[in-house]
Amino acid sequence: MPVGRSILGAVLRWVAPLAIATSLAGVATEAAAMGSGDLEEEGLVDPRKRHNPIRHRFRLGLALEYIRLSAAADMDTGKVTRYHYLPLGIDFAYQLQFAKWLMLRPSLTVGGNVYNTTESMPLVIHPQLHTGYQGRVFGVALGYGWFTPPIRNKDARSVPRDDVGQPIIINNHHIGAEVSLTTRVDRGALSFLFRFAGVTSRTQHFELNDRSWRPMIMFGIGWYFGDGRKQAGRQLQRRRQQR
Repeated sequence: MPVGRSILGAVLRWVAPLAIATSLAGVATEAAAMGSGDLEEEGLVDPRKRHNPIRHRFRLGLALEYIRLSAAADMDTGKVTRYHYLPLGIDFAYQLQFAKWLMLRPSLTVGGNVYNTTESMPLVIHPQLHTGYQGRVFGVALGYGWFTPPIRNKDARSVPRDDVGQPIIINNHHIGAEVSLTTRVDRGALSFLFRFAGVTSRTQHFELNDRSWRPMIMFGIGWYFGDGRKQAGRQLQRRRQQR
């Protein structure tokens, strides 16, 4: 009996792990063989592949914009100061996907000016509208936007910087192009935006009161909420009701 028990114990020590490994391999093989269509039939999202953009997505992000403005010279020292408009804000957007690869995205940026025209234009409210191609990863769009700083203090000065009067820009209209990169992360998507536009605006600075075109550069990073699971669930429920 001791010999039999010893042999039986040795067999179990070898056979049991082998049986468990074989069972797990079978489950893994079955899961790997299950296609995306099978998962969609169950109302699930296949994490192994990139999916088409979902129809409705809300985006929350940060936006940084830049415009080079006029310059002014200090009559006493001769020092010339070049001014820049650099607002940093929170960007709220809604994206509608239609015709599979086309999108429409209205957005609103609210924030503050963080460079050397803070005293003359401290705040920004900037609505925009973009439309174009949106794939699983890359996107290209054209857009239009308009803004006028809600607070304008023409020729305001900064005491800490001891500069001369700062300019303001009003009635800013811009059109431009956007390139985006979107990557899925868990139950959402991280997106990066780069925009280049031409902006026409009226610059008021001391005696200067001129409307002209100038380049405008914009960077953005944001988060799209949702990964399509709710939408897939609703589609599955409709298909089941139609049967």
